[in-house]
Amino acid sequence: MAPLAADSSVPIGFFPFPPPANMPLATPPPGVTPNFDHPESNSWHVNVTAAICIPLIVIFSSLRLYNQYRLRPSRTIADYTFMLAAAWTVIYIAILLALLNKGLFGRHIWDLKVEDLSNAPFLLVLILEAIYGPFVWVIKVSLFFLYRQIFTPKPYLQHLALAGIIVTGLFYWSSLVAAVVLCSPRRNETYIMAFATARCGETKGLGVIIGVFNVLSDLYLLVIPIPATLALHLPRRKKIALLFLFATGILAFNASALGLHYRVQVNRSYDDTWKIMPMYLTVIIEMTAGIAILCMPAMATLSRRYTPAVTAYFSRNNKDSNENEQSRFYEMAKQRNVSHSSNARTFEAQGSNIYGHTATSSSDSANELRPHTSDSVTFVEKLGRASNSP
Repeated sequence: MAPLAADSSVPIGFFPFPPPANMPLATPPPGVTPNFDHPESNSWHVNVTAAICIPLIVIFSSLRLYNQYRLRPSRTIADYTFMLAAAWTVIYIAILLALLNKGLFGRHIWDLKVEDLSNAPFLLVLILEAIYGPFVWVIKVSLFFLYRQIFTPKPYLQHLALAGIIVTGLFYWSSLVAAVVLCSPRRNETYIMAFATARCGETKGLGVIIGVFNVLSDLYLLVIPIPATLALHLPRRKKIALLFLFATGILAFNASALGLHYRVQVNRSYDDTWKIMPMYLTVIIEMTAGIAILCMPAMATLSRRYTPAVTAYFSRNNKDSNENEQSRFYEMAKQRNVSHSSNARTFEAQGSNIYGHTATSSSDSANELRPHTSDSVTFVEKLGRASNSP
């Protein structure tokens, strides 16, 4: 990578050196004015991605290590390479965040002045370029060893995995040597001057080659377990689950394919300090996806072991909650019935008093309206005697 360029063909190393301190590092495109005071930055995308991926790596790695040390006492070489891969991934992201903290990368190159340059950011870039190959190789080696562990009865898959370990190892470790040789300072050079040379600019083409190899190796990892999985004497449901497990590698494949796209953009552009940020973002996703894939078998084991217990626990709590709800409901209904009974008795007593008083009053009125018995008899006798008289 050679981030110091005035245009697509003239590196800053060809300018009179040292240039003026307030001089832009590159000529902006037509119609664009350099913004030194409030420059635009796209480094926040990488910061957000790192803030999401680091906790995921820690969670997945912790679950795998728990499964490894508590549930499966035996160790394999895949376990040790995984621990190395997880630790190196976190280290890579930490170095990348330290680079972004310097404030140089993530801005357009024409928004940077010569006085903004220092050796520290370019040293960090050199470290990232050098360690990228070995770090990715350790992740892929862990996947190859995982395949060898799962498909032990398949000799051809053992050979394919071993070939993948050797070929990827030769390539990625060679990329480390190339980055160190091409971009390390030589006699009387600083890191700034080394990155401004034409020889360091050749690493942009090397980055495209690395991107192509990433895509091919991820595709290789994605395809080789499929025939062996289909040939296993397992129920169809378990075969589909195992294929789905390996299919999580599609995420890593997509990240490497997207990374190749951004590597090509970096190679074609002179705005390296801006264009390189999306490439770093895909690197973080690719590494995190690799760690997640390595943890999938452990996640499946933990799920089979603890899912019934967790389900029973929540089912029991739900049952207790329902019983408590029913008890509260019955208690409230009982209290409501008692209240209604009390109200009914009170109402009945009040009604008896009211209706009793009314009945008495009605009887008295009737007695007043009806003639007395003695009076009625006297009246009849008098009427009889009157009718018998001549």
